[in-house]
Amino acid sequence: MKIRYFITLGLVVISFVSIAIAQNPAASPQTADEVQELRKKVDAQEQQFKQMQDKLQKQNEVIELQQKQINELIGKFGQKEPAKSTDAPAADKTVAAIAPAGTGPSKPAAKPVTPVESGYGTIKFNGLLQGWFASGDRGFSDTVRIRRAEMKFSGNITPKAKWTVMFDPAKVLSLNNTTATINGTTVVTSTSPNQASRILQDAFITLSYLKNVTVDVGQFKVPLSMEGLQSSAALDTVDRGLFMTDRSRGGGLGDVRDIGVMFRGPLTKNFDYQIGFFNGVGENQNDTDKNDQKAIIGRFVFHPTFVKGVQVGMSGAYGNGKKALRKDRFGGELAFVRDKFTFKSEVMGGVDGDTHRLGYYAHFGYRIMPKVEGIFRFDGFDPNRRLETASANVTERDYIVGLNYFIRENRLKLQVNYIRKTFNNGIAPSRNLFLANLQTSW
Repeated sequence: MKIRYFITLGLVVISFVSIAIAQNPAASPQTADEVQELRKKVDAQEQQFKQMQDKLQKQNEVIELQQKQINELIGKFGQKEPAKSTDAPAADKTVAAIAPAGTGPSKPAAKPVTPVESGYGTIKFNGLLQGWFASGDRGFSDTVRIRRAEMKFSGNITPKAKWTVMFDPAKVLSLNNTTATINGTTVVTSTSPNQASRILQDAFITLSYLKNVTVDVGQFKVPLSMEGLQSSAALDTVDRGLFMTDRSRGGGLGDVRDIGVMFRGPLTKNFDYQIGFFNGVGENQNDTDKNDQKAIIGRFVFHPTFVKGVQVGMSGAYGNGKKALRKDRFGGELAFVRDKFTFKSEVMGGVDGDTHRLGYYAHFGYRIMPKVEGIFRFDGFDPNRRLETASANVTERDYIVGLNYFIRENRLKLQVNYIRKTFNNGIAPSRNLFLANLQTSW
C-alpha cells in the first residue's frame, strides 16, 4: 500500500513540473522542440505509472479476497463439528466430544462438550448390556432380569504398556457355605464369598516389549476352552455350554477368572499359544491364595492353511496341589466357519480331587438371511462320571434350537433359544426352557 502512495505522489510532482515548464518557457533554456520532447517523455512515464497503479490495485483486490477466504476457513475449522456415529467402536482413540443431533451449518453452533480426559495416556470405554427373559415348566418361574451390565475401561500408558479394568454391577455377591453334621444336626462350619459372583471381573496390565510375546499380569480369564474365552457379546447361543454354566453341580471348567501371569502370542504364522501360572483354576478371584501351590494353565490353537476357516486347539490345567485340593483340566476344540455356515465342538474333562467330570457340545449355525441365523446345539455334562444316583450327579443332555437376529451384528442383537433338558435314567424329569436375550454392546 505504501508503494502505491509513493507512485501517486510521484505522478503529482511530475505533472506540476510539466505544467510549470509549459507555462514558463523563459525559465528553461531548452527550445520549443526540446520542451515538446520532454513533455512526451513525461506523458510516457505517466502512462507507465498509471499501468503500475492499475496492476497494484488488482493485486490489492486479490490479496483482500484471499484474506477474506482465510478468515472464513479459520472460522469454519475453529468450530468443532459433531462426530459421525459408526456401528463399530473406535479402537484405541481418546473419547471425542459429540455435538447434539441436528446441528448443521444453517443452525447456530452448539456449545462444544468437554472431552473425557485421563490422568495419563488414553482411555477407551467398552460395555455390554444384556436383558433376559426366561420361561419354563416344572415349577420354573417366568423371569425378566439384567444378565450382564459389563463396563470395561482400558488404556495405553505407552505403546507397549496397557491396562484393563472390567466389572459387572449386575452380579450379586453370594456365599459358599461348608457344612458338617454334628449329633445329627447339620451346621455351617465355614463361609466364604463365591468367587464367580464378584463384580470385579478383569484387572490386569499388559506388556509387549518382546517380539511375539505379550505378558498379562493380574486378574483375567484363564486360557481354558474356546467358548470360555469368547466374548459374552459374541456368543452363538444365549448362554455358554453346560460344562461352563452348571456351576452348582461342579461346572466352571471354562469361563473362569483367577490371578496370575500369562504369556501369549504366535509361535508361527498359524500357531498361537497362551500359557501361564495362576493362584488356582478359578477359585481365587480378587482374593489371596490359600496355599503355595500354583496352577499351570495353557491353550494352543492351530490354523491350518490347507483348509480355510478351520481352527483346531487344546487347553488344559495342571493343579499342582495336594490330591484333596488338586484341580486338573484337559480339553480339545474344533471350529469351522465359512461363508454362511458355522460348526463348533468342544470336549472338556475335569478332575477335582476324586471327582471326575466331563462336558461336551456340538454346535451348528447357518445364516438363513443376512441378518438372521438359525442354530442347533447338542450339549451334555456329567458332573460325576462315577455316580448316576441323584440330581446332583446325573448326566444332563440339552437339545437347543434358536434364532439370532443381528440388528447391528453383535452391537445390537436379539437371540431366542428353546431348550429341551433331559436326564439319564429318569432320575430327574425332562424340562423345557425358553430363553430370550436382547443386548447392546459398544
